Amino acid sequence: MNFIPRPILALAILSLSVSLSGCDANPPAPVEQWPLVDNCNLHQGPCSSEYQGAKVTLRMDPQPIPIARPLGVQVDLEQLNPHQMQLDISGINMYMGYNRVTLTSTKPHHWVGTSMLAFCTAETMQWQLTLMLEENGKQIQIPFLLETSNRGQ
Repeated sequence: MNFIPRPILALAILSLSVSLSGCDANPPAPVEQWPLVDNCNLHQGPCSSEYQGAKVTLRMDPQPIPIARPLGVQVDLEQLNPHQMQLDISGINMYMGYNRVTLTSTKPHHWVGTSMLAFCTAETMQWQLTLMLEENGKQIQIPFLLETSNRGQ
C-alpha cells in the first residue's frame, strides 16, 4: 500500500491552500452603508434617503404595496451615477429566502425594475428593502423599512 509521509502531506496541503487563497481575482468592493430609512411609509408614496450630499428616492407601485403580486420599482438619484443597481428584499422578523433583482437604467439618474414580496403567514411582516449601487469601485447600500399586514395595509 502506498502512503505519503505526514510531513510531506502537510506541506502539500499548506502549499495548495496558500496558492488557492490568491485565486480570488475580484476581492469584495468596499461597502458604504447609509442610515436606515424608517420614518417614511412606502405604502403611501415615495421615500427618500439623503447622505453626504447625495439623495436616493424609492417608489413601489401599486400603493398600498400588495403581497405576492408584481411590484413596479422606481429609483431616482441625485449626485450618484452607479453603473449597476440591485434591490434586495429581506424579511426582518422571519427569513423569507433570497429575493434580489437587478434594476435597469432607463434614462440618466432613473432606474426601474419589477419585484414581489413573498407571502408570509405572520400577521405583520417587517421587511428591509436595500438598494445596492455599484459606483467607483465601491458598493453603496441604502436600506428602507417596510411593514406589511395580512389584514391589509
